[in-house]
Amino acid sequence: MRRMDEANVSARGGVPPALDATPPRSTQRTPRRRSSSRAATARRELALTAVPGDERLWDEPCGPARRPRSVPSRRGRRGRALGILFGVLALLGACGGDERATETPQAAASTPTTDDEASDAPPEAHASDEAETPRPSGDTPSGDAPSDVWRPFADASPWNTPIEDDPPLRPDSDALVAGIAESAPPDQAGLWVAITPWSVPVYYVDDDTPRVDVHAQLSNEGPNATFQWPVPDGAEPAPAGDGHMVLVDREGLMSWDFFQGRRRPDGAWDCTLCATSPLNASGVRPPKGSPSPWYESHGSRACGYPLIAGLITVDELRAGRIEHALVMAYPGIRQRWFRAPASTGHPANPHISEDRGVPCGGRVQLDPSVDVDALELSPAGRTIARALQEYGAYVGDYAGTINLYADGSERAQRAFRGVLDQETMRGLDLRRLRVLDWGQLRPDG
Repeated sequence: MRRMDEANVSARGGVPPALDATPPRSTQRTPRRRSSSRAATARRELALTAVPGDERLWDEPCGPARRPRSVPSRRGRRGRALGILFGVLALLGACGGDERATETPQAAASTPTTDDEASDAPPEAHASDEAETPRPSGDTPSGDAPSDVWRPFADASPWNTPIEDDPPLRPDSDALVAGIAESAPPDQAGLWVAITPWSVPVYYVDDDTPRVDVHAQLSNEGPNATFQWPVPDGAEPAPAGDGHMVLVDREGLMSWDFFQGRRRPDGAWDCTLCATSPLNASGVRPPKGSPSPWYESHGSRACGYPLIAGLITVDELRAGRIEHALVMAYPGIRQRWFRAPASTGHPANPHISEDRGVPCGGRVQLDPSVDVDALELSPAGRTIARALQEYGAYVGDYAGTINLYADGSERAQRAFRGVLDQETMRGLDLRRLRVLDWGQLRPDG
């Protein structure tokens, strides 16, 4: 696997040249309100709600509904719904499990398409994701975040909140960190960056993107539903078993997530678990066991996170700054238990336990005393390391290796070439991580 080459970095602020060519900006437009539909609980204006004493945040309805054009199918009986739930949870627990553990990162190396290959794709495949859209007004980044780098969710979201100085740590932080560092096979040790085949391809959409039928076995609107979602021609889910994909409308402030997305011959899509997320809210779903309907807790990632949450993007590496928490997956995640920003616990699989490891929503931080500039990392690696110091990473999934996640679309792969690959962070000493105190945990069923 190709390692980053610092000799290929321009002297101007250490910005890698492969990411320095800014694509043409789209013309900024006033966001248009989409028509309402009968789809329950999707596309709402939301506010952050705190639970006193528990510091958990999730999205509650506030104001009139704003929904995507969705047409839910008739639900089956309760027993059928529960059967679907258990089947989907079994898939969530298994996918990313044995299959990931047996596929080495070398075999899963990023293989960006060449420019010639990209030119063979239909123009519609990349038309919307090549343009940059400025951050919507009223949701500017905090601190010294680059003003032209968009990030999802409200500034007060736990995804966008920096770690405080001297945060309380878990009493067993050292043991938990040792468990993380030793969880992967020796020949796959270290911190990896998943780009493909196990990451999340991101496709940017807008009101002009054609709507197609998406048939979901389970969604955060209920089981057995059919929706009209904006899926660009040429969009492809991640090739591995999870089949993740996210559609992002940065002007309309909405995202649509796929777990095991599959295109039908007629152009419609199937999805084992689909979910929507408003991008001007907290990025936290109602927790399992709350008064909300059980299905609203579920997202397309195992711990319930929106798929756009925590992803490393091309724009961020171009700017040399990541202003949000990342997502970490590792072989020793604790099953069943969770805390916000997770909304569910990780389903059981034969490799994990409910009394060991960091649970869904646990936050890991690179020790702030580490001199990042002295690390033998590329510029992109140092950018990621600083994000791990300032914002940390939330544990969010099981994997056969210790992973962070980056945009896995073909467009991103081409931009990452020579700048970011799956081995970029392997020079980081995992023993310099620490685990923040996670407070009270919730059980998942």
